[in-house]
Amino acid sequence: MNASEAELAKLQQSIRESRIAISRQYTGLVSDLDIQKRFTESVRHHPLRWVGGAAAAGLIATIFGGRGGSARSQGKSSQAPKKVSETIGTASVQAVGALSKAGWVAGALEVGKVLYPILRPLVVELATNAAKAGLAKRGRP
Repeated sequence: MNASEAELAKLQQSIRESRIAISRQYTGLVSDLDIQKRFTESVRHHPLRWVGGAAAAGLIATIFGGRGGSARSQGKSSQAPKKVSETIGTASVQAVGALSKAGWVAGALEVGKVLYPILRPLVVELATNAAKAGLAKRGRP
């Protein structure tokens, strides 16, 4: 009976080790699939790259994107835009301009809503470091 008990103890130990290994692999898989955490860590560790990339993307979007009405994007010389019809007054043209600005603001707010949870730890960390540096200059602990 001793041999079977020893064999049973070995099997139980093997099962425990297998469960621990599977648990480690599962934890690693969950951490690898947590996109928000990976993105936050990437921004935290490489903030200048992300800011530079965002600035470059904004510049590219400004140069190549935008509306087709600008003279520069169409390769034409700067001329006054043609009137579409006489019924459009200056008030309605101003309203259209205000609506397009409101659209950009709304879009920026939506982007901010998406990026806030991701960038919040970085902003808090930068503010904390700046506050500590300011207090250290004043000689306060």
